[in-house]
Amino acid sequence: MNARNIVVAAAVVVVLALLVFASSAYTVKETEWVVLTEFGKPVEGSEKTGPGLHFKTPFIQKVNRIEKRILPWDGDPNRIPTRDKKYIFVDTFARWSVVRPLAFFTSLEGRIQNGHKKLDDIIDSVVRDVVGQYNLIEVVRSSNRELAYESEELAAEMRARAEKIEVGRTKIVAEIRKKATSLLKQDFGIAILDVRIKRVNYVESVRKSVYQRMVSERERIATRYRSEAQEQRDIILGETNRQLALIRGEGEEESAAVRGQADAEAIRIYGDAIAKTSDFYRFLRTLEA
Repeated sequence: MNARNIVVAAAVVVVLALLVFASSAYTVKETEWVVLTEFGKPVEGSEKTGPGLHFKTPFIQKVNRIEKRILPWDGDPNRIPTRDKKYIFVDTFARWSVVRPLAFFTSLEGRIQNGHKKLDDIIDSVVRDVVGQYNLIEVVRSSNRELAYESEELAAEMRARAEKIEVGRTKIVAEIRKKATSLLKQDFGIAILDVRIKRVNYVESVRKSVYQRMVSERERIATRYRSEAQEQRDIILGETNRQLALIRGEGEEESAAVRGQADAEAIRIYGDAIAKTSDFYRFLRTLEA
């Protein structure tokens, strides 16, 4: 064997060694799980591999990576009837993560998309079951704290019609998370970290009636304000007219007194003038006659 053949053989050996090394070495990030499969079957214990450089059986075992970080889930609004027969749309969202990668890989093929689909089925059904057990006020509010209203009349009316909250939205959400978590963690290797109700809204038909009732309440309040304003207007106008009549009467009385005094003074002056010029006055009377 000549030197050229030796070099070629060494190069082939090196290439094969690099291929074997490349096929057997793999890295694991801190943000992912890794499940090794051998002829399609998961290898027990491979999901416990920590971050760093690791080795596997070349050409036989395959590396399957699964997201380890917290993942968002946002469901579609569900049309749900409450216990008091009010139809509402409930929009929920959740945060979840894979906690048992081997179970997640076995049940859902290790795909995050499949995890989202499973969450769609389970969380939506749990939300429907739990919300349907309570009245609407329990889903909307978390305490019996009195709300602020535009007027005392409306506040008194709403206070009289108020329903007492026994459970509240916070406990309902906790119940939803507890039930959904138990179902998911048991079968699919998933843990739900948080579930929240993002929005609660009436269906279109009920929403229109609610808006109309709100408009009617505001119109009734506006009518009361207008009647109170009209009453105050009448009181002010009546008092103004009374003061005006009083002032006019006093003015007329004072005017009559001044005219009387002036007439008396004129008569006195006229009398004095006649007394002083009686001959001239008789002469004028004679001419007039």
